[in-house]
Amino acid sequence: MMFQKIRSELRYPAEFFWLIALIFFLPLFEAPKNLCWLGYVVTWLYNRFRAHDWGGPWDNWDSLIAIWITSGYVVAMFAGVHYDEWSSANDILRYGSVLWFVKRSHFSERSLLTILGAIVLGTLVTLLWGFWRFAVVKSEISLTLNSVGQVNHSAIYLAIVFGVALSFSLGYWRQLGIFEKAGVSLSTFILAFSVFLTDSRAAAVAAVLAALALSLVSAVRKARRVGLSLVLVIFGATVLLVANPAIIEKTANQVVGGAAFAFRGDDWKNALVEWRQFPFFGVGMGNFGRPTLSELQKWNAAQDWAIRPSPAGLYGHGHSLYLNTLAERGLVGSAILLAVLISWGLALVRAAPTQDSPIGWTLYGGALSAWVIAVLAGLLNTTLHHEHALLSVLLLGLWLDFRKQSVLPERSAVRL
Repeated sequence: MMFQKIRSELRYPAEFFWLIALIFFLPLFEAPKNLCWLGYVVTWLYNRFRAHDWGGPWDNWDSLIAIWITSGYVVAMFAGVHYDEWSSANDILRYGSVLWFVKRSHFSERSLLTILGAIVLGTLVTLLWGFWRFAVVKSEISLTLNSVGQVNHSAIYLAIVFGVALSFSLGYWRQLGIFEKAGVSLSTFILAFSVFLTDSRAAAVAAVLAALALSLVSAVRKARRVGLSLVLVIFGATVLLVANPAIIEKTANQVVGGAAFAFRGDDWKNALVEWRQFPFFGVGMGNFGRPTLSELQKWNAAQDWAIRPSPAGLYGHGHSLYLNTLAERGLVGSAILLAVLISWGLALVRAAPTQDSPIGWTLYGGALSAWVIAVLAGLLNTTLHHEHALLSVLLLGLWLDFRKQSVLPERSAVRL
């Protein structure tokens, strides 16, 4: 029944189907998500070309997205190392196109709730498989999402989805029945616990800070006590740490062993050496770690500084959004990334929800969570990368579109 109502509201049902399938398969399977992305892009362009309706006039965000997508190929053209720079630049095209198209799609509230539901459901299904492999058959040494892969990247993805679930809870709580409240609460707890179970300290801290930000904005928005929100978030984080103290044990062991950042310092040294050799355009996207140690030492020989390349830092990425971008895209690519993050943050500050709109708050909370996790977890991990980049910009695009179109009659509340 609900899907029939959604279909009746949709101007482009096939396009919406591809988007929902892309979101669902994003953490689950590699080939289906790539096929769904292609299907979504082709149908979106075909529908808009036929309708001669591209979603409204050009704005500053359109310009920024266009520059962001183009920057990957400009960097590839002038990259200091030639290996994977052209294909890796397609990563920005993939998530940049989703941001661009979603921002111009003007979804109804029911459609938006379906998209958010697909995000959470697809993650929970993938998470069940991850738990099975990690805790039951023990074929994996860490809890991961199949198509996201590496444990830190899976933790980042989970943290963002946790922010979506928490935002929905804060936005729609009064409209939910008792069983719906139980299901939403359980899903939110599972997602939060899973972030801590990955033992990714950066993702766990970022998730807690995202929860704090959401709770504080919600308390101020609803004129409630801020102190109570702080206490509840801190209490929740404490419970999760007690339930899974491995993060504390891991940190203590690494501090005692003199590797508090798990040898990230070696990656960062190599990133700086690569950047100093190619300061404007870097080594090219996807080329971090491609130069050999002897090449790094040769590049570094003429530099009068204390930083020395390390063989322990020869990995596929720099374990930092900022240093990885600096090494791979140089000052040009880094400046554009910072422009995106700053614009995103300023938009959130300037347009915090003031009206009691459950869907408006939920979308704002999703965009806020994605920004907080990208910026803070990005200090120690390479956020805005592949799957969690696409998820992050999807949430940004949904909120930007809603913010621009919130006066439409179809935004009225949907009974759940």
